[in-house]
Amino acid sequence: MFKQNSSGAWVPDFPNYQLGEAFAAGVWNLATGGSRFAPAMRPALSLEQTLSALKEVGCTHVEFHDTEAEPEDADSIMTAVRNAGMLVSMCTANLFKRGPEFANGNFGSPVAHTRAESVRRTKNYIRTGIEVFDAKVYVYWNSSNGFGGPLQVNYKDVYQMTADGLSEVVQWMLAEYGPERALPIAIEPKPNEPVNWGVPADCGEALAIIALMPEEYRPFVGVNIETCHSHMIAKRYAAELGLAAAAGKCFYCHLNGGTGLKYDEDIAFGDNDFGVAIESVYTLKEIGYSNIVGIDCQPLNTDTADQQSASVARSVRNF
Repeated sequence: MFKQNSSGAWVPDFPNYQLGEAFAAGVWNLATGGSRFAPAMRPALSLEQTLSALKEVGCTHVEFHDTEAEPEDADSIMTAVRNAGMLVSMCTANLFKRGPEFANGNFGSPVAHTRAESVRRTKNYIRTGIEVFDAKVYVYWNSSNGFGGPLQVNYKDVYQMTADGLSEVVQWMLAEYGPERALPIAIEPKPNEPVNWGVPADCGEALAIIALMPEEYRPFVGVNIETCHSHMIAKRYAAELGLAAAAGKCFYCHLNGGTGLKYDEDIAFGDNDFGVAIESVYTLKEIGYSNIVGIDCQPLNTDTADQQSASVARSVRNF
């Protein structure tokens, strides 16, 4: 999914959509709800029901973690996606909920075995994304990567080891598939949750990690900036998009909303602050973003069984 430009540099060969023509949401965005403070609110939907609901509210594409779409089930899952008249935009390996060893990081973990397992799982799902899903981007969400308290990690090493893990993945991907079939990898930063201090925390840190990689691997890694993650660290989302674009690294975007320096609320895009929505869409137009627009929001706790896709629907409408 890369091509050479006139200077001979490798650049992503993304789909060329008019802004607002193609939307994606994750299968996890239609959910039963519940938390450690609340019970499940709604019945679970089948994959077919989820895909149908997403298609009905305006999504052309769907996103998967390997926890919802295991590699061994990928062929049958892809059949369901095609039957729904949809495509896969993004895939990502779950590096945060696979076992207790991931509680203290993944690519940047101080434990060598955990770093190796993170790389292995990432390679495995990139293979699935290329060979089965025909995905357009692979997202590395930092998730458990980072630290929980003072001196829990070597601060220099956690950044370098994260860059080294990504480099190992890119090296393998290019050897296995070549640049033309390689999936663009987009780092999705988040400042906290599940760890107290996430690495990378924001767009600037993600770009710094890319700069720590060997020069020949840097073209294949960019960023996926999410609205709520930016708000959690008091960043202006549209400015983060602008920074990513200035570096030529705006590989994907995730739109939702939040109410400030809190947790990852995943409110529908535009519901809480319509001014943020206007600025975000304006900036996406201004930077010439032509890829799929990702929506990452959750149903409200009070939503009923037949309202599971309502937050996604409002996000598309508000956009």
